[in-house]
Order: sequence, then structure tokens, then C-alpha cells
Amino acid sequence: MKKKQWMLLALFAALSAFLRILQNATGFEDSGLAVRGNLPGLLLPIVLAVAVGCFFWTARELPMRRDAAKGLADSFHFEDTLVLTCAVSGAFLICGSAVLTLAGFGPSGMALLTPLAVVSGVCLLYTVFTLYRGGEPQGLALLAPVCCLAVYLVFLYRADASDPVLAHIYIEILAVAALTFVALERAAFSYRDGAPRIYVVASALAVILSVTVAAQWQSLASVVLYVGCALIELGFLAAATV
Repeated sequence: MKKKQWMLLALFAALSAFLRILQNATGFEDSGLAVRGNLPGLLLPIVLAVAVGCFFWTARELPMRRDAAKGLADSFHFEDTLVLTCAVSGAFLICGSAVLTLAGFGPSGMALLTPLAVVSGVCLLYTVFTLYRGGEPQGLALLAPVCCLAVYLVFLYRADASDPVLAHIYIEILAVAALTFVALERAAFSYRDGAPRIYVVASALAVILSVTVAAQWQSLASVVLYVGCALIELGFLAAATV
């Protein structure tokens, strides 16, 4: 991405996280119901929509159509040590969130999903190091995180279905949905079916939403998980040559 896009990403991530913190502090009554007309709560979805529009505009020069000539190794280069460290740290944090959940630092209901985090983290580590060595990762390793995230999204939605206040849950559901979509788009490059413009926009949105969920500080395991997801997406965005 260009310098301007990195600046926009940092701005929207910080602003979204700040608005979410303010909404959690002022946007809900003691009973848990949302306060009608709460300004941070009203501004947050607007900021997210503007972010999507801005990234579509700044990424308009990237090809929309899928380029069958470029595989994953041609589209992502992990030659920079900082970029590699960012992605590897993210994968380890995702695995670490599983350990923290089992240790009691996360929702007990999520304990059954910890193997999914471990599988995703290991597959991401394999993918990153294979790309670092100049190889082409197996497509199955990129599809595994997609399946894990899809299962997590269904579990999360069912777990939150009993909450009548949409403002409590919609950010995290959007974040996991965005991460799932980005993981699928990244896997598409492995099958020479990647769409650069869609990938960049979706990945930027996934970073913003992941940072916003982490700012809620629901639990230590949740913070570590979403910070890890944000680092993974940042690493792949910095490594992208699309």
C-alpha cells in the first residue's frame, strides 16, 4: 500500500477504537440497553462506511479482475524483516489466545474453539515462512483458517443471538465476518484467482474492525486474539505486491 493508505488505515483504526470505547462508556444504560441518540454510537458505523469508501477510492488503480498469472508467492513477498516479524507475531498471538482461554482468561464457552485458533495460527506460520523462503504454500493451509473462522463466526452469532441489543455485538460479528472474507480472498491467490482491489479494501477493513474489538477489552484472550489478527493482516498488506 501507499503511504497515504497507511495513514488512512491508522487514522480510521484509532478513530473507530476511540468511538467504541466512548460508546461502551456512555452509550449503554445500567440495564444494558443502548442509550438512544448516543453520539459515539451513531458516528461509529458512519466512520466504518467512510473507511470502506476511502479505501475503495485509493485502491481504484489496482486491478478488479482476478489475474490468473499471479499466484500467492508472486503476490506477497516477506523479504522485509519487520514485515515478517509482524506476521509471525500475529500468528503466535492467535495461538496464545487459545492458551489464555484454556487458562481462564477468556469466556469459558469459547474453550471448545481453542483448537481452531491453534490450527489457524500454525497454518499462518507455515504460509508466512514458506513465502519467506520463496516457495508456494499448499492451498489447504490457506483454506484451513477460512474454515476455522467460519465456524467461529457461526458460534459467535449463536452465542450472541440471545442479546437483544445489537450495539453490544455487531462490531465483533462484523470483525470476524471481515476476517473470514479476507482469509478466503487470500486463499484465492493460492489458486491464481485473487482480486487485488477487493483484497486490499477488505483487509484494511478487517484491521480496523479487529483493533476496534480489541479496544473493547472484553477479556485478555479476546484482546490477544484480535491484536494477533490485526498484525497478520498488517503483515500481509505490507507484503502485498498486487
